[in-house]
Amino acid sequence: MIEQSTLLREYVTALRQNNASIFIGSGMSRSVSGLNWKDLIMPYAEMIGYSQKDNDYPFIAQAYVNSGHDISSFKKDICDKFKSPEIPEFHKLIARLPIKNYWTTNYDTLIENALDEAKKHKDVIFDNASFCSLDDARDHIVYKCHGDCNHPQSIVITQQDYESYRLKAFNFSNALYNELASSTILFLGYSFSDPDINNILATLSTINDVKQTHYMITKKEKGSKAVKQAHWIKNLERYGIKTLLIGDYPYIMDIMSEIEKRYMANKIMISGSANVYPSNLPEKEARQFIYDLGYQLVEFDCSRSNVGHGLKIINGNGLGVGPYLYEGIAEATATFDLDMAEYLTMYPFPKTYYSKFEKDKSLEEKYRKYREKMIDKCGIVFFMFGNRYDDNGNIVNAPGVRKEFEIAFQKHKYIFPIGATGFMAKELADEVLENFEKYNGKMPNLKRALMRLNSPKIKPRDIIDNILNIINTLAFAPENK
Repeated sequence: MIEQSTLLREYVTALRQNNASIFIGSGMSRSVSGLNWKDLIMPYAEMIGYSQKDNDYPFIAQAYVNSGHDISSFKKDICDKFKSPEIPEFHKLIARLPIKNYWTTNYDTLIENALDEAKKHKDVIFDNASFCSLDDARDHIVYKCHGDCNHPQSIVITQQDYESYRLKAFNFSNALYNELASSTILFLGYSFSDPDINNILATLSTINDVKQTHYMITKKEKGSKAVKQAHWIKNLERYGIKTLLIGDYPYIMDIMSEIEKRYMANKIMISGSANVYPSNLPEKEARQFIYDLGYQLVEFDCSRSNVGHGLKIINGNGLGVGPYLYEGIAEATATFDLDMAEYLTMYPFPKTYYSKFEKDKSLEEKYRKYREKMIDKCGIVFFMFGNRYDDNGNIVNAPGVRKEFEIAFQKHKYIFPIGATGFMAKELADEVLENFEKYNGKMPNLKRALMRLNSPKIKPRDIIDNILNIINTLAFAPENK
């Protein structure tokens, strides 16, 4: 067994290296189907008078077919129970992550639905023949080891299906061997009594030397079952699978949310605009600070050696902020012989937006979606300055910066307004510091960092140092937060 902190660290590393896969069992689809193996099969057992209380569900399915029921009708009836256009939050989350391959023993199309919504280009493999029609331009592959509800003949459910699986699904076995050898797989939604996972592990019995480490999250059993589970977990180590035990399956969503937040924490959005600058940061000094920030974000990432951590900088090219940030990033990428496109993602707002602001409702709705797309690409948002002229020529706090703050909060991003830069950033910093845990969770060291960033006496060099410390902690050293 392993600690949760180890699993989080190793799987996030695999995601950043584009080397992570996931293997999903029925426990992750139950919120939609409402069915576990017992719920699915026992109604058919009752039809044939099978009243024994055991969990040999493939045998029961086989007994139902042996009793004279048409296997095609039986499989179609089973598949109809899994057809749904719904997309649970869990599936939306894993579709957002850069997961290499999605493996599942489930018949449903929830993974495919989520990938379609996320506009990801996928291939779906549900039988041996599917391996022959792969699209080389795909972003992901969904391996449906036990078939697909849209192709009832493909599903594996009876004892005969399982017995012939190794022969009929040899391509799946070979693909899984390769996956185990080359990727880090996270197994979710299985218990030690699940016939699916046990049958899949049986196909891996020929593997003698597993070098790659994989992970499983499953519910901790109690009483006599706990002893059997402990031996099962020990046996998983033969396949390189380490297990994290949790109190109940819903907690998996909390863990996956934490994985997403940590993975996204090296993607930094700088939100802000400035028609004027505060007295503690006069114009020349403020512009130099913004330039230095862009430069040092890249310098921090490449560690002066072209060995990057994958840092991405997202910015909407706000007046008085974006141009100087870009200059700093450009200078650093040129200095260290890096590709600027690898570091900077721009979401500039057109002049028509700035001329109308919130006066045009349809335009506001349009650019809210624009802001949402921008914020979806980051994990941490730093807010700075935030002012503009109103219709009377007076400087006011920029409402656009607050809108981005509200969206970032709704999307559970880490939020750090730099109060020392004044205006809307100061207003937001005071709000966050008043209830830091509401916005960022319990992180006492980073709360102190934000307090330093809220002081008008802080020097530009110290602002940048605190920003880099926040990024380093959340992205690479969360134990220090």
